[in-house]
Amino acid sequence: MIAFHEQLSESINQLALQTVLIDPEDVMALGAILEQLEKIEVLTQGKDQTAVSALGRGLKELVEKIILNEVADLAPAVDLLSQGVKVIQNQIRQDCVGSTVPEEESFWKNLEDVTGIRHQALNSALEKAIPENPGTPETSATAGAPGDPAGSLAQDLELLRDFISEGLEHLDTIEVNLINLEQSPEDKETINAIFRPFHTLKGVSGFLNLRDIHRFSHAVESLLDDARNEKLTINQAIIDYILEAVDFLKKMVLDLRANLEEGTAGQAPYDLVPHLNRIDVLRNSGPESLPGGAGPQEAAAPGAIPALGELLTNQGLTAPEDIAGALEIQAVQRAGTKLGEILVSTEKVKPQQVIEALRDQRKISSEFAETTVKVDTQKLDNLVDMVGELVIAQSLVQQNPIITTLNDPKLSRDFAQLKRITTDLQKIAMSLRMIPIRQTFQKMIRLVRDLARKSDKQVELSMFGEETEIDRNMVEALYDPLVHMIRNAVDHGLESPAARKIAGKAETGQVVLQAYQKGGNIVIEIEDDGQGLNREKIVRKAKERGLVADETQLTPFMIDNLIFEPGFSTADQVTDVSGRGVGMDVVKKAIERLKGKVEVFSEEGKGCRFAIRVPLTLAIMDGIIVRVGPERYIIPTVSIKETFRPLPADVSTIQTRGEVVKVRNMLLPLIRLHELLGVSPQRREPWEALVVVVENEGHQRCLMVDDLVGKQEVVIKNLGEKFKEVKGLAGGAIMGDGRVGLILDINGIFELYQNYG
Repeated sequence: MIAFHEQLSESINQLALQTVLIDPEDVMALGAILEQLEKIEVLTQGKDQTAVSALGRGLKELVEKIILNEVADLAPAVDLLSQGVKVIQNQIRQDCVGSTVPEEESFWKNLEDVTGIRHQALNSALEKAIPENPGTPETSATAGAPGDPAGSLAQDLELLRDFISEGLEHLDTIEVNLINLEQSPEDKETINAIFRPFHTLKGVSGFLNLRDIHRFSHAVESLLDDARNEKLTINQAIIDYILEAVDFLKKMVLDLRANLEEGTAGQAPYDLVPHLNRIDVLRNSGPESLPGGAGPQEAAAPGAIPALGELLTNQGLTAPEDIAGALEIQAVQRAGTKLGEILVSTEKVKPQQVIEALRDQRKISSEFAETTVKVDTQKLDNLVDMVGELVIAQSLVQQNPIITTLNDPKLSRDFAQLKRITTDLQKIAMSLRMIPIRQTFQKMIRLVRDLARKSDKQVELSMFGEETEIDRNMVEALYDPLVHMIRNAVDHGLESPAARKIAGKAETGQVVLQAYQKGGNIVIEIEDDGQGLNREKIVRKAKERGLVADETQLTPFMIDNLIFEPGFSTADQVTDVSGRGVGMDVVKKAIERLKGKVEVFSEEGKGCRFAIRVPLTLAIMDGIIVRVGPERYIIPTVSIKETFRPLPADVSTIQTRGEVVKVRNMLLPLIRLHELLGVSPQRREPWEALVVVVENEGHQRCLMVDDLVGKQEVVIKNLGEKFKEVKGLAGGAIMGDGRVGLILDINGIFELYQNYG
């Protein structure tokens, strides 16, 4: 022990001499300081020198930031380097008698002020206490447990919240890549794509002292590392277990989030032993280590950012065989040692050359980094609302009667400029709430895979249009309808492999999920190449349940839409996948709540296609403003087919259908809006008024209105709880003159007309 303290004191004294007259521009001298700090790190490894090791790591990061020009002001950074060395000297002296160093807290605070390096650097040293062998069963400490020297779970809430959010995103990407790995088990890039999120989770959880998450993710990472180094071959058992591991990690992260929300400073330890033992079995099931594999340093840096060895080779500073030799030394003799250190120690390159290459690597890395700002969703929604109010206010001012009487060209130009600015601002604000539908689509991959296994079917899922953007508020609302429809496609739509073979189809069924923008709507289609809807069976079930009378004549469209009736199901038996009669009515109601509609197109024996149409956003809508008497109403543009003034000969009365209008050789029912809405019209004859042809769920009707005011993009306002159940109204909008225009719900108008007749 005395010899150890003598060696450590000598290294510290040498470090103090090197920092006395340090020049921040002297890269070689800074490199020598780095070497001395790394020597101190090696000396303290495994010793009872937690504080010294942590201080050394902090100084090492400080020197690296000075070298890489990442410190705004060099003078305080150099002074801080000297201060840190003095703190270490005092720590070494006082460790012998077990006392503490009061200057240490001041050093960490100054380090954070100068470089942004947090005091949590101490956790990096404590991470050494976590066993690197994931197969060794032992009791795992948890973050926030009593006696934890790194502090409690509430030590840095913002860091933990960021870890939870980003951790869940990483786990979602793992699931997607596992499907690709199942199709191409030998694909090294796919293995690396799965390895990287586990590696990130391990590193960040270790930094935050989340020991169970750290230990388990490290164990799974070791399993994947064996696959990357060809020590074992990826098989079905490994893929299945990694999926289980993702679920287990999600549970741990979600438990952490629940604890934070409840204000609990700790969580019960998890039983990791069964998982670690199973990983041991999987790791020992593969072939022994094969020669010629890449070392850990090189393999850990795939992707767009070049590795250090690649940069040195490209610059002609060293030969490829020198890099290969250094990697072999790293893998066999000096595991954990940095590649640059091995190259310098073997005199293949100079320290300055390695530092310059590291600087180039950092520059390239920064080019690939995305700059993002996290904003609370409530603030974002408030911004969108305020921009909507700004658009309304601008319209109110511009249409003020006093303003409209002014004949000032400059005022007109200024108003035109103001309108352009507010319109652009509105579009930008709305785009902030738009996110790709990719994340929702990718969740379906795991769902299809699990459903196919439960149903003993072979299913291939194809996805298109994942980059299509949709309002963030609608993404979660679409998830449940998509799950129901995917379940039905796999369980009801697709036949078993044997039945498909008899029908002359490929044994693997196809499910296609795609999204695209059409006008002001997002269209999501779910299509399968299965058996299609059995219309005869649907009609029989509907009559059994009293949904239709025996004498009723139904069109194919009407038959297909019976599946949206509450509790309707044609399944002969209930399975754990579907058949309980809940699903399609839920889909329809959920889509209607989003001001959208769902349609079904089926061909028996060939497949079925469902099309969901929802508006791009729930905040703004394109509409045609119509006038009925003194009132103005807004009809959603998506529902309008055409507008015209009929001739007297085109209007007639049919005994069973009431008034009808002849439109392109079709007789469509005429709905007099003033009668449904209880207002006094300006025109009472259809050939004096205008007719708007609208469509809903395959049915067309003619709406009689007095006049068309124009087309306008309106900001939708909720009418409140009092008018929530009023049929025929979808909301309101403030018009340019300050009055409220009511937005018509075409589905509700059709129902009112049916009841009114």
